[in-house]
Amino acid sequence: MRPSLPPDRMKVRSGHLVFDRKVTFRQLLPVFRPMFLKFLEETQQMPEDPESLEVLLEENLRDLRRNRKPEGYNREGNMRLIFPIPDRRIEAYVYSKTRTADVPRIVEMMSRMLQKARVKHTVEWDKLTLYKEKKSS
Repeated sequence: MRPSLPPDRMKVRSGHLVFDRKVTFRQLLPVFRPMFLKFLEETQQMPEDPESLEVLLEENLRDLRRNRKPEGYNREGNMRLIFPIPDRRIEAYVYSKTRTADVPRIVEMMSRMLQKARVKHTVEWDKLTLYKEKKSS
């Protein structure tokens, strides 16, 4: 699926990759390594120690091989790649503490990688429930 552009393309806080109902975690395995490394590279969060990078990557890949939710990249930093506990379908989102033009760029890049791997998904913007509740109160 083609990524839909955010209403205000310049600044969003989160971009969501919502996978088709038939997609399983295991199906993300072939594209996960390059997508994860590209996320770290583009957000300038690549660990300096190659060993810690390999451990982080392997933990995520192990979960995917077992068809389980991976951790993603949920460390203190400027952006996070989160796989929330699935409700009805698998989802991943890129989150920034501040609204930024980098979120759409990175999510669109990840979406293109998923398209090449033929993983069906849609892209949504700023769908975090907690943020919406905070904003309205």
